[in-house]
Amino acid sequence: MKNSRSIFIALAFVLGIGGALAGKAAQAAPKPAAVWWNYNGDQTPAQLSDPSKYSFSASDPGCPGLTDRCAVQASRSTGNPNQPNLSTITQEEFQH
Repeated sequence: MKNSRSIFIALAFVLGIGGALAGKAAQAAPKPAAVWWNYNGDQTPAQLSDPSKYSFSASDPGCPGLTDRCAVQASRSTGNPNQPNLSTITQEEFQH
């Protein structure tokens, strides 16, 4: 009886440790950093949504104005890191 009680306690301990480790949440991958992209197209919806119309900018372009898109801040595309992922735009700059 004493032997089966020791086995039961050991089994409960092993299951408790295993459950604690299995229940640990996986850490999320870090989000790619948003960078600036100059806009080089016309102000049409088709071109505004075309990643090939944007070129990388090492810094904030500081466009003065209010109406026409000049630049966006967005993450790099995973399919083509030389183009922005337009679904991740965090900021826009405009010019007139």
